[in-house]
Amino acid sequence: MTPRSADALPRPLPSGPPSPLPGPVDRNVRGIVLAIVLVLIFVLVTAVYAFQRRAIIDTSIARNRLHANEADALARGGLRVAEAVVFLIRLKQEAESTSTSQAAASAGPASGLDGAAATTHLDEIWSRMGEFPLELAEGRSLRISIEDEDARLNLNALVPRSVDADEGSDSLGQDTLGTDEEAEEYLREVLDYIVDGMEGTPEEKNYDTRAIALALLDYMDPDQDARSGRDEDAFYRSQDPPYRARNGPFLSFEEIGLVEGVDARLLEAMRPYLTVHPIGSTEGIHLNRAKPWVLSIVYAGTSGDRALLGEKTVRAIWKLREKSKMLCDDVTTDPLRCTALAEVGNGDLADGSFYPGVTLPAQARVFRVVAEARVGNLTRSLEAIFDTRSLKGPQLLSFRRLRGPQP
Repeated sequence: MTPRSADALPRPLPSGPPSPLPGPVDRNVRGIVLAIVLVLIFVLVTAVYAFQRRAIIDTSIARNRLHANEADALARGGLRVAEAVVFLIRLKQEAESTSTSQAAASAGPASGLDGAAATTHLDEIWSRMGEFPLELAEGRSLRISIEDEDARLNLNALVPRSVDADEGSDSLGQDTLGTDEEAEEYLREVLDYIVDGMEGTPEEKNYDTRAIALALLDYMDPDQDARSGRDEDAFYRSQDPPYRARNGPFLSFEEIGLVEGVDARLLEAMRPYLTVHPIGSTEGIHLNRAKPWVLSIVYAGTSGDRALLGEKTVRAIWKLREKSKMLCDDVTTDPLRCTALAEVGNGDLADGSFYPGVTLPAQARVFRVVAEARVGNLTRSLEAIFDTRSLKGPQLLSFRRLRGPQP
């Protein structure tokens, strides 16, 4: 008897009712699944986008930091280059002052140079450095601008101080400048000119220039009494924190902003016209290097009848400078370049004197240097004031970081 195959064995009977046949899936279930899938896809895409965006931002931040550090280092290097340049200028001026006539003779017609080349002067080289930026590799550049700080009005020169040899105390030195009334009148006219050139409505430019002029002079003079008769420290003691008037020369341009009546807008408007360097100097504006807007605040004429230079006189001075000429008290100082004051405009400059007084041509001793470095799309601008009056080397008087590109 042969065994039966497995297929031939009897199948066990079902223990329960038969299972229902699978039917169509409910549409609501399919909609929920699709929504979950879409949400997961959206979350995944968002996560990938956020990761890529963060990676791009981190890369940009790292690149900008690198560019900023490079630009800062490049600007600082530009200041060191300028420091060497201004000291060479000082040494060159010292050498020229001892042999002016010989230098003029060697640059005359016998040298075979044309008029323009023969009159090329050291001043024209360093004063125009900013017009020729140094282009470096990979989008990097460096521009160094050098200006004579005395080519602006030195506020400290309006209230000069001298040491009394007998008593050893400070006193006002008005012998070379005139009276306090003249300083007050001149400063008021300068402030009127500056305020008039400011942007804004008349209400926004409603400054009491006479009161500000008096406050500036009071801040610098050695006494404690205001010219109006009140206590000059009353305003300053009411500030937070309280302080006092310096009763001495300004040590930085920003200190002018501490004076009563001078706000941030007016301080910035003053910057192209005024300086406080060199501290202790009594010299007036160096006409041969001053910008046209500074020439407009030069005070000239006879004592008691001085006035700011008119537009025609400013244009005449500027035309002379465009021809590489300069104003001189003594034309024999440099026969090739010097022009007498009586030959400028209608000759009014020869009548009277300048206030504050200045000897022409004046040597540049204190320099304002701006080093502007560009790396990629970032710019770093640094400003330094160098005093070269000591032949031992330049002295750094001030340093600050400027915002944005400089004109």
